[in-house]
Amino acid sequence: MARDMRRAASAEPERTALGRLLTLTVGAPAAGGTFVARHEGRVVFVRGAVPGETVVARLLEDAKNSAKARFWRAETLEILDPSPDRVPSVWPEAGTDGVGGAEWAHIGLHAQRRLATEVLQDLLRRAGVSTLATEEAQVEPAPHDTDGLGWRTRVRLTRGADGLLGMRGWRSHEVHPVGENPLAAVEIRELGLPDLALPDAVEAVDAVAPSVGRPAVVLIGRGLSAAGAGASGGFEVPEGLEGVDLAVQGPTGLTAVSGDGMVTEEVLGRRFRVGATGFWQVHRQAPEVLTSVVLRDMEAREGDTVWDLFGGVGLFAAALADEVGSAGRVLSVEGDRRAGALAEENLAALPQASAETADVTAWVRAQEKDPDRVVIDPPRAGLGPELMTMLCARTRERIVYVSCEPSTLARDLKAAEEAGWRVEDLRAFDLFPHTHHIESVAVLTRAS
Repeated sequence: MARDMRRAASAEPERTALGRLLTLTVGAPAAGGTFVARHEGRVVFVRGAVPGETVVARLLEDAKNSAKARFWRAETLEILDPSPDRVPSVWPEAGTDGVGGAEWAHIGLHAQRRLATEVLQDLLRRAGVSTLATEEAQVEPAPHDTDGLGWRTRVRLTRGADGLLGMRGWRSHEVHPVGENPLAAVEIRELGLPDLALPDAVEAVDAVAPSVGRPAVVLIGRGLSAAGAGASGGFEVPEGLEGVDLAVQGPTGLTAVSGDGMVTEEVLGRRFRVGATGFWQVHRQAPEVLTSVVLRDMEAREGDTVWDLFGGVGLFAAALADEVGSAGRVLSVEGDRRAGALAEENLAALPQASAETADVTAWVRAQEKDPDRVVIDPPRAGLGPELMTMLCARTRERIVYVSCEPSTLARDLKAAEEAGWRVEDLRAFDLFPHTHHIESVAVLTRAS
């Protein structure tokens, strides 16, 4: 009998015309934008639901969603008992069987921030961070953001097998229509990219709405020929893209058709050159919000030596150069060669600031002199215990950690505590509204 019960518990749901369906009562948010439910003891991560709801969900057609898997993933098909936090989706195309972005578009903004706060606090607790009261970590909106729309200044569209230019689905390579794409900046939406007649060789399109100048578009394709592109060439500009800075990204690299393949961004009165396909914060307000918080939290003084690690094109380094003055020094280090070269260009007018292109861990290990203060803005993978511990051993006074991934931030903060530091403050910002992503700034100081 016990053996039969175990078999029943591990059996997959019955397959219907719509796929394998489950009726689930949904619980807490999980890292990654889904919500936790349980089916006969197995965890099911459900997309498109809200905590407290009872839903009918369809398991993904994924080899990992087998009867032997530790957990399953599912997507909501029908709401049987809706939550009061559910609202009409701001982006219907991001729902079930739609694009993978905006997985919280069906949840009220205040509730989104509450849920993101729950996830952040849970990750800090699970990591064992002890020097910060977790209830102090609260996700706050960008200033004056009332609807979470029109904030995205960088968008990539991908061409599907049927020629459609859209976005991929959740955990899928299938491309879906984007509709109005309401998270995109109005300058990008007005281009009408999905409806343009683009060369067949175009596999993807990057669109940028910089804070200075006209939009930029990059046509991307492995078989896309850039021959003839450029101001004096014969490249035929697709109809509808005459008013943008246009570039072609082919197998031989980036070739500018109009403009120079760059955009200009202005933050707190200073301008930065950025590659049209390079990294820059996507929320319109994010560069100013984060720079202002970093400046406040660093408490840099005249004459300080500051390291800006994973420094990108020099955003934080330029602002900190003003703080340390002519007697101080700011060293920006970036692993990406193109961004590192642009940082050197953007910092050229600041003699107390310099930029290097290098592997950050190797660079830190090679330095003979220790910094007074460090700002770090790593990719989602974070620093890792080795680099975090090394920085704690070398930094004299203060580390400010800018993070786009709360799980790796929590891990690294715990490593800093174990190295004798404490988390003095942590602020989190909803700079990706209608998604589960957040941006955080943590302040670390020596515990004694």
